[in-house]
Amino acid sequence: MDKKSYSSIPSSTTPMSGSGGGGGGGGGSSELNFKLTLEGLQKEVKSLKTKLDNCERENKDLKKSIYDLTIRYDMVSHQLGKGTQKPFNIDAVFGAPQTPEVNSNGTDGHPSIVSIQSPPPTLTSNVSDERLLLTSTQQRNSNKKMDERHFFYKFTLKGHNASVYTVDFSPCGKMLASGSFDKTVKVWDVFNQREMATFNEHTVNVSVLQWNNNSTEILSGSYDKTVKLWDLNSNKLISSYNTSGFILDVKFSPIDNNIFFAGNTQNHVIGFDKRTPNSIIVLENDALINSLYVFKDGQHILTGDSLGKLKVWDSRKGNKINFPESFHYDGCVDGLAGSFSNSANNALVDGSPFEIGPENRPISGITMSSRSGGSGEDDGRFLAVNSYDNVIRVYDRSKVSIVSHPYSLAPMSLIHSLTGHKNKNWPIKSSIYVGKDYNQDSVVKRTLGVGKSMNDGSKSIIDDDDDDDDDEQPDINQSVLLATGSADYNAYIYDIGFGKQSGKVLQKLEGHTDRVYSVKFHPSEPILASCSADNTIRFWTPKKKIFNN
Repeated sequence: MDKKSYSSIPSSTTPMSGSGGGGGGGGGSSELNFKLTLEGLQKEVKSLKTKLDNCERENKDLKKSIYDLTIRYDMVSHQLGKGTQKPFNIDAVFGAPQTPEVNSNGTDGHPSIVSIQSPPPTLTSNVSDERLLLTSTQQRNSNKKMDERHFFYKFTLKGHNASVYTVDFSPCGKMLASGSFDKTVKVWDVFNQREMATFNEHTVNVSVLQWNNNSTEILSGSYDKTVKLWDLNSNKLISSYNTSGFILDVKFSPIDNNIFFAGNTQNHVIGFDKRTPNSIIVLENDALINSLYVFKDGQHILTGDSLGKLKVWDSRKGNKINFPESFHYDGCVDGLAGSFSNSANNALVDGSPFEIGPENRPISGITMSSRSGGSGEDDGRFLAVNSYDNVIRVYDRSKVSIVSHPYSLAPMSLIHSLTGHKNKNWPIKSSIYVGKDYNQDSVVKRTLGVGKSMNDGSKSIIDDDDDDDDDEQPDINQSVLLATGSADYNAYIYDIGFGKQSGKVLQKLEGHTDRVYSVKFHPSEPILASCSADNTIRFWTPKKKIFNN
């Protein structure tokens, strides 16, 4: 306690010197004065602790604001350099109303300033903020199911010192990688719930990561404008690649671990080959590349951007850039590559983009159902698109295989517009789980209430000997589930198959104490990992007992 703290104690509580009197009376007075002084000090300590807590919260908010403003500055600088584009509307972001008013003429009223935090880096675009009109009819009465527990909390992984922004299971299912605002990538042993490795070469927030196909390397992207490749065998950095924009997504080629792609705030998709570090492929879009998916051939790429459009690109038609052998990536490779607007459309499949909705809301994330899911499609039947209007749109791609071009978006049909979660102004990510027994026959049987399909006898890392919750549980292995994070501190699970609960919220997962940025399903089991701004990762499964050891 400093001198100022002591001097702030009221004078009435300080001990007074007596001028005589009986010993008993003086002792009682001294004891009373001591108690008063102690109470005053305790109040002062409590007050100072409250002030310290407030200062720590303000410091945390200020740090985040610095990141946010830096991101906006980067986007504004880039867009102002493009004569054909409108400047980024900062005022619209900081003053965007949570419930916008619509004038009688159908246009937005002036946005009122509300007390909300500005979004992290991605993805907002200069689009109007109209009231959401599209609502799934299948979402009605879903609240009746909100209290039914299909997934149970299992355990929490702690170790990051700031918001955990992204998570990804290894293809083998034994490990989980996480990226955080503390600038680190961590690798966790899922079975033993322990930290295996920490990579700390990034200098700013880690925004995204992905495992390679054999669970030996991790690709990470960051707001420090770099893509880094990590080796799990040696726990070392393999290589680092600079770009001129903040990295918003990264993906390995599904057929070649040497090739990977990155999307950034400079509207570029960049293709890298670690065998030829002095050569890159550049595809230039007209908006921020917020999310990527690489198709099974390793050449066609699906992107979701800040103008609310899905596009498929043929990377073979991109602009190949070869740098001198002496080039060491001290600069920014896609910045050095220049602008290729005139040839950008040549790399688009079918030429025209697919608009997810009439308002062209910015897309914050896209996720495809597993290639090896029970429905048998190589690239997955279901495509989910997160956008900044509190809606996840789910598309059925079952008709794509019968058209002349397997990468056309036109045959997709919208089957769900999922609501209930909150992601407006926040880049929330989702994940799809396809049950290993899911097929059309099992859907028909389940809908009609005719029994359950038998398991294939393969060993599961989920314990199957639960005592009394099987009667209450749906057959998860015959379901298609979509999980998403949310800005309301919860995660949500939806049924997106074609059963009785299709299109409805199955459960709200409660437990995090801050925004849930991202969720990820295990590659083969109904295990869900959720990561949050509360610095933690939580695990959920539909059984009361967790992994077999």
